[in-house]
Amino acid sequence: MLSNIKKSLFKQINTLFIVSFLVIISLWVFFYFQQKHQNQEHQIARYFSIVSSLQPLIMQSYAFQDSDVQSFNMKVYKQNLDKNKKVLFERGDKSKGFSILKIENKTIIHTYNQIGELYLEDLQEKSDYIFIHTIFSILLILQFLLYLMLQKSLKPLQTIHDKLKNLQKGDMSILDYKSNYDEINQIATSYNNSISQLEYILETREMFNKIFMHELKMPIAKGMFYLKMQPSVEVNEKMLKLMQRLNNELDEFSILESLIVNKNTIEQKEHNFLELLNLAIEKIGVENKNKININIDAETKIYGDKELWIICFKNLFDNALKYANDKKISIELKDDKFLFINKGEPLPVDLSSELKNWKIDKNKRHKSSTGYGFGLFIIKNIVNLNGYTLEYEYKNENVILGIKNVLCN
Repeated sequence: MLSNIKKSLFKQINTLFIVSFLVIISLWVFFYFQQKHQNQEHQIARYFSIVSSLQPLIMQSYAFQDSDVQSFNMKVYKQNLDKNKKVLFERGDKSKGFSILKIENKTIIHTYNQIGELYLEDLQEKSDYIFIHTIFSILLILQFLLYLMLQKSLKPLQTIHDKLKNLQKGDMSILDYKSNYDEINQIATSYNNSISQLEYILETREMFNKIFMHELKMPIAKGMFYLKMQPSVEVNEKMLKLMQRLNNELDEFSILESLIVNKNTIEQKEHNFLELLNLAIEKIGVENKNKININIDAETKIYGDKELWIICFKNLFDNALKYANDKKISIELKDDKFLFINKGEPLPVDLSSELKNWKIDKNKRHKSSTGYGFGLFIIKNIVNLNGYTLEYEYKNENVILGIKNVLCN
């Protein structure tokens, strides 16, 4: 049982509340009876003093009046004694002594000796212990209010716990919760950020898997076709080139998947811009070079990862050359912004905005899109990974993609 309490914050709070409640009640009872006992001792000592003062006068058969005992805060009790009187205290013997009687709500002091007796009614106000009761009542109320505040403060933790349990069942909805406490808001924000990152990873990997299967169909189809052909040196060379190309694409695919999903930091190395463009052109085929109009200074520099930039430019060329109306692309540097310009249809997504879901609506699907916008996804993420921003504009039937903050010497 103790181990269960140690493992649960809520059980610890409930246990501490119960223990503190019992401690307060115990102290309340203790101080009440202690104060009551002290008051009784004080009253008995007072009665002893009064009786000692009155005994000599009773021996003289003195006729007492109320004024004679007024200084003791008493008066002479002249009523008949109630048969239901209760003896609270006795001291002495039959010849001399006194007793304390309780008749209804009155305290009567019976003083006697061999000569006579005297009944006095105590007029002093009885202790009502209001101070003790007030203090401990306030303590209990404060403790209860503190307990309610703690329960209210910890309620968000239970909400987050329930949310995490639902997450195990596949519920990846955002936690919409606002608290007056910064720590709770930080937990909720961290949870929502984790959910967003998890959704990003799942969606990205889903897209990678589907594009991977899509991209493999053509090489596999070619390979199956070559296998059906009569074996020859030429067929073997084609199979070798096909396997090498497939292997290179798999390596490229693996690098992209790791970098984009994990959002790794890229080392900012300096590269010649035209050199990277030419390497990207080689990947799409040098026969396409005359379709690319480059208006860039030979000393233009760009920073980031060389291989990633080549992949990015290759995808930019692929999209522009395949789907431009005139099959041409123009590249220029304007206001420190590297621009890819080609005539064509508007893109299905605004690459200038922060896109979280890359699955493209079929009603907005561009003819260059497989439904997941993989080429656009690669372009935008590589630009961001290298520390640049991608801007998109559609103007005068021109698709304009700009890589911002290109440094030019």
